[in-house]
Amino acid sequence: MLISWKHSFTRLQEESEIVAKKKQALDGLLSSGKISQSTYDVFNLEIDQALAEIETQQKALLGKMNMKMLQLADQIKMLEMLVANFEIQHVTGEVEDEDYLRETGLLSLGLEKARNELDAITETANQLSSGDMTVHEEPEVSEPEATFLDETKQAENEEMKPPVEPVAETMQCKDESQPTESEAKVEEKQET
Repeated sequence: MLISWKHSFTRLQEESEIVAKKKQALDGLLSSGKISQSTYDVFNLEIDQALAEIETQQKALLGKMNMKMLQLADQIKMLEMLVANFEIQHVTGEVEDEDYLRETGLLSLGLEKARNELDAITETANQLSSGDMTVHEEPEVSEPEATFLDETKQAENEEMKPPVEPVAETMQCKDESQPTESEAKVEEKQET
């Protein structure tokens, strides 16, 4: 499944190739004497307008891709902070080995996926900037990434709460023997 920037890049690349073929055919018609210069000029103007439109769309796509790169960079930073947080909690004994391995494994897969997407977008954005409209094949989703995506879907489908608490909350020591606020309210309702 192509993500939108990849689809837009592919579409623009295809349009660019078609316009280039039209220009080549038009030049061939003129050089062979099959059309006059005035006919050539009419069609050439249309081709120039199509090229200008493709250029405008490329610039707009590049702007969107730059925004996506910033979002991915923020996402990577957040995931790295969560990994560091779990590492610290594991070292201090606040997180059990099983939980630590599960959570850091999922976070590492998310980090790898975000970094791969950032690399792919950066490469494509560089191609757009340089005018190189060649589409490079994206690597297939690896088994760990596919597992990560499946587990994420499963968690959404089962409406499970996210496995990671916000950093500020996870850094606090919790007294497990004390009921939470919502548990206390439920107990009060049951007593009445």
